[in-house]
Amino acid sequence: MYISVTAFKVSKWWSLPLFQWRAALSFMQANKSLGIITKENWRQEKRVFCTLSTWKTKADMQRFRNSGAHLKAMQISAKLGHGITYGWEANQKPSIEKAYRLLLENKQLHGETSQRDKETKERGIDH
Repeated sequence: MYISVTAFKVSKWWSLPLFQWRAALSFMQANKSLGIITKENWRQEKRVFCTLSTWKTKADMQRFRNSGAHLKAMQISAKLGHGITYGWEANQKPSIEKAYRLLLENKQLHGETSQRDKETKERGIDH
């Protein structure tokens, strides 16, 4: 199975409603997606939102990621904040704590909008 974990920090409080709307639409899309096994979301810290999903294959996750509501959310993400992602093959779903630790250790950055953000993200999501 393929494991995907993400964290997204919403930069400004007034961007929260749009982020939450796009996240809800993406979550509904995931419910209907081919290959989805499990999905969870949680707030890690103030304005830091995370997801942990398991998929039958990496291709199933990529098909979800690159279509529909999730694609629209990614297209506006740089205006709302920045995120990190990590994915890997596994035989069982990790705990949220382990997935988040692996995310921070192996992150891929998304939504960079400024040099200050880039420097901050090199240290992980600014908590």
